[in-house]
Amino acid sequence: MVKFKPRFFMLPFATTSHHIDQITDGIAGQGYVIVPGFLPDTFIQALRNEALTLQEAGKLQRATIGKAENNQLDNKVRGDLIHWLDHADASPVQQEFSAIMETLRESLNRHLFLGLFELENHFAIYPPGAIYNKHLDQFRGNEERQVSCILYLNEDWKEEYGGQLRLYLDGKEPEPYIDTVPLGGTLVAFLSGKFWHEVLPASQPRISLTGWFRKRGSSLS
Repeated sequence: MVKFKPRFFMLPFATTSHHIDQITDGIAGQGYVIVPGFLPDTFIQALRNEALTLQEAGKLQRATIGKAENNQLDNKVRGDLIHWLDHADASPVQQEFSAIMETLRESLNRHLFLGLFELENHFAIYPPGAIYNKHLDQFRGNEERQVSCILYLNEDWKEEYGGQLRLYLDGKEPEPYIDTVPLGGTLVAFLSGKFWHEVLPASQPRISLTGWFRKRGSSLS
């Protein structure tokens, strides 16, 4: 397990603890949760600046679809640009975020016995018009990803910009569903193997920090 350096933003423990409990209860009760204002604006701004700096430096790559051994590029299915975070060489704000998510991992394991052992995550920037078609976050035959977490980093986002996350509540069925506007600071978490979801097109660039809590695969046990 990665050991994180001391925190830098020093978020109020009571606020962080309340959100951790809210997420754990939501996952336990209905399998998903939407938490507006999960992190303060200054924190979101710092993460957004890092994503944009990486983009300007040419370090974001077009996302692929499929397993690693058979990756494909297809803008008609998925059009975002991504950069995987390296927890061993993380910036101060990334370390702080990782420490918060480590607290969440411990809470999920303590209350739901999910056996989560790590978080993998990446920055994602969707250019205007880009989408990600309906999909499940678990690959067929691989159940390592257990809980998906999406933190939105957008500034002054308006509902008319689009870019909603559409979460389908009954498998592949088109209804019912719930749409989440990607307001900066909002966190969406859900069971990776249960909820099909898609990203709708937006008229503005759309930025997020997306991750998955994983359990150990059979090859790692």
